[in-house]
Amino acid sequence: MEFTKDVEKWHHKHRVVLYDYGRIALGCFLLFKGVQFLFNITALEQILLESKLYSLSTFLAYTIASIHVVGGLMIMVGWHTRIACLVQIPIVMCAVLFFSPTHDLFSLYSPFAVALYTLLFLAFYLVGGSGYYSFDHKQMVERKHLLKRHKSQTLKARLMREDRGVNTGLPQM
Repeated sequence: MEFTKDVEKWHHKHRVVLYDYGRIALGCFLLFKGVQFLFNITALEQILLESKLYSLSTFLAYTIASIHVVGGLMIMVGWHTRIACLVQIPIVMCAVLFFSPTHDLFSLYSPFAVALYTLLFLAFYLVGGSGYYSFDHKQMVERKHLLKRHKSQTLKARLMREDRGVNTGLPQM
């Protein structure tokens, strides 16, 4: 946990834009795959039927497609990125296990290679977090700003009470 906080601090300090572009690209890819699965749900059901999941194939197909769409959007905009990556990793790990690496392993666009790259990027963003240009960072900055404002308001109220003699122990008139 400490390592991920250190990585996140480094990202916010250096504002690596390429990191955020990679997160957006990964989210777009997962969103695209989810929409592609929704439009061609029978192909995903066939893959699940070949894995001997007969009774769950339709349910799993729609669940996988929905998780890809929602998780892809969350990763793309940087909203709860770590949770979205954590939910996506088991699905993509199963995809790596289902695809046989014997066919076109060294081809750049083989299904095994794409699933493996996606798994590696999901693990990378699970550790690194959402980056500087994200909703998570914006919410964190707003929370810090509100906390500072709240602390300054309570400090002002305490000073005003002390000026009136409330906390000084002097008799009030």
